[in-house]
Amino acid sequence: MMYHTVIFDLDGTLLDTIQDMTDASNWVCRKNGWPEHTLEEIKAMVGHGLPHLIYKFSPEEYRSPLLMANTQAQFSSYYGVHNQDKTAPYEGVPALLEHLKASGVQLAVYSNKADEFSRAIVEHYFPGMFDFVRGKVEGIPAKPDPAGIRGVMRELNAEAGGTLFVGDSNVDILTGRNADTKTCGVTWGYRSRESLLSAGADFLADTAEELERIIREG
Repeated sequence: MMYHTVIFDLDGTLLDTIQDMTDASNWVCRKNGWPEHTLEEIKAMVGHGLPHLIYKFSPEEYRSPLLMANTQAQFSSYYGVHNQDKTAPYEGVPALLEHLKASGVQLAVYSNKADEFSRAIVEHYFPGMFDFVRGKVEGIPAKPDPAGIRGVMRELNAEAGGTLFVGDSNVDILTGRNADTKTCGVTWGYRSRESLLSAGADFLADTAEELERIIREG
């Protein structure tokens, strides 16, 4: 059974965005005279949405709601200009999307990344490829809460039984499970194979070719 709808996470799944995220985070840190962070440290902080990233890279005494709002504005202004400097699709992903689209599969993106950034980045790297793109919007809880992914499925008239959610983190796997979809973890992203398995992933894919086979064979 081929899946009728495939919903993808963005960062660490479709695109390697971590260097641009790290650069933006460290630009904010330098601007404020704070300690900077390594790429590996930032990698451990991403995946839960921008407020969580801001909280994690900010020194403890700068984590009040007011100061975090200011820090988030700084990050957004820099990242808005520099979010395509070093970001690139993972190997095989553009071809995978083209094959699926040609086969009539509905394609969507659902990310904890801010909605405006998600839409702009997806349209830049994969123009016209996706039927629906949604990032983090006000009033809808972040993943792993299923409200957002259920909203995406409603937009596409997709049934949970015919939908696969693909992501690189335990948060993504839990999101799909909470929404009653099947889940596939990809091992090329920012989290370990072990974390995907322990979260209960139905499938694991080490390459885009493996992911395509899983989508086609169900």
